[in-house]
Amino acid sequence: MNKHGWKRREYESWDEAFRGLAPIIRQQSVRVADYTRALFVAAAAKGFATDTKAGTERIRGEYADLAYKCGIYHQLGKALVSPEYQIWQSDFTEEEKTVYRKYTVDGRLLVANLQEKSTRARDKRKNTVGEMSTTNIPFLMLRESCEQHMERYDGSGYPKGLKGKEISPIAQLVGLAKELDRLASETKSETPFEIAISTLKAGAGSEWSTQLIEVLESAEEECRNIYTKYIDYTRTIPETIPLVQKSAKRPMGLKYRPMVTDTHGTVKMYEAIPWFGGILGHPEETETIEDLRELFKRTSLVEPLSWYFLYEVTDTLLRIKNCKLELEGIVLQTIPEFYSLKTQLQKFNQLFVDQPVDKQKLWLTIQSSVLQKASKTTLELIQRYARNGIQFVLDGYRPEEIDTEKLKQNGILAVRFAPELYLNRDTASKMHELTEQGIRVFGADANDADTLSWLVACGVECSSGTITGALVDENALILDSLAREARIG
Repeated sequence: MNKHGWKRREYESWDEAFRGLAPIIRQQSVRVADYTRALFVAAAAKGFATDTKAGTERIRGEYADLAYKCGIYHQLGKALVSPEYQIWQSDFTEEEKTVYRKYTVDGRLLVANLQEKSTRARDKRKNTVGEMSTTNIPFLMLRESCEQHMERYDGSGYPKGLKGKEISPIAQLVGLAKELDRLASETKSETPFEIAISTLKAGAGSEWSTQLIEVLESAEEECRNIYTKYIDYTRTIPETIPLVQKSAKRPMGLKYRPMVTDTHGTVKMYEAIPWFGGILGHPEETETIEDLRELFKRTSLVEPLSWYFLYEVTDTLLRIKNCKLELEGIVLQTIPEFYSLKTQLQKFNQLFVDQPVDKQKLWLTIQSSVLQKASKTTLELIQRYARNGIQFVLDGYRPEEIDTEKLKQNGILAVRFAPELYLNRDTASKMHELTEQGIRVFGADANDADTLSWLVACGVECSSGTITGALVDENALILDSLAREARIG
């Protein structure tokens, strides 16, 4: 069904109208119905809104199943518009926003019409848009939940801008249930339910009455169970379980630095840099791969350490995926001697089974000196990795030492030039030439504003260095990325 072929129709039953909703709206309505019932039961137990006549009449234990029905049908008015207007879009024009928001009053009228079941009543209504009045409390609750569930306690809602006790108690409960579902379904986080609850509580006294938030607190555990029940049908996922157990006293780990795309600090990727601690008497000090390379080779630690960092970085990539963050990936600084080991392809394949992340999100560095001096066996191994989707960034690249053809032969998809070549016209020309030939150019050691500006001017995609941001741990990376996306949104 599309906007060109869709025609408004008259519905003869509740189920027929419900089937007129887009599938995602039907799924949401089922979840909202479950939340509404849980909130309604808690509201009845706490005497919610019983200081008003409407609350005394409506918030009664025997109406719990009716409350579920109010949740199911609260968006029924959307069945009267084509599917593209049933789902809110941030780029709606003012006219489209008006069309969308009209579903609340349309829903009330549709429900009222469906409540009048006799043929004579339908005939009487034909060619009219009037609502037949009723004093039936269940009928009123269904109508009110349709029309008023987007009203807010402080008057900031629609369609009428009702405030406080002007809003029907059942509509307040349905509105809270819908917002709980929206936040828990759409929040970019590993703990969206907790953030949703916290956000709703922060609105006490403004968007929601304090008494209504007390109802939410009373029903929180039941709502959590509902969230868990439907988790596979929403856009949320459970908290990531890391494969690398990280403790405060571990002697090594990864720090992350943003790789920015422009001088304004837009972050596209991160660089992961291993650190090693455990220095006697200096617990705050750390060492780098370069500091300890000879030790790793001598003690046969290259292979286990490499896989430790590979699993740690894919833990982070899974968290990025689970938080629905729009990052292209992470460049992992790899121990150079890793490429002198026998083939690790089977372990690579298992890595992406253990942590189901996109291979295209992970990049491994190769030192230019390693590629330049590599034996035939090592080159064949690197080429085999590349054919199996492992991506490489050549670090410390010098065009006079390795030509473009050799880069392509060995599956090198990106390079980072040796920093000594920066701020040079010939280097800028070579960067442009590589880009034209499909080789990506990243930047490193952007340690001052002039260097970063020059790299950006040369068309370098992502640059890292002290000017692009401090080294942070995994948690800070996630929080920083979430905050960046929130600012952009």
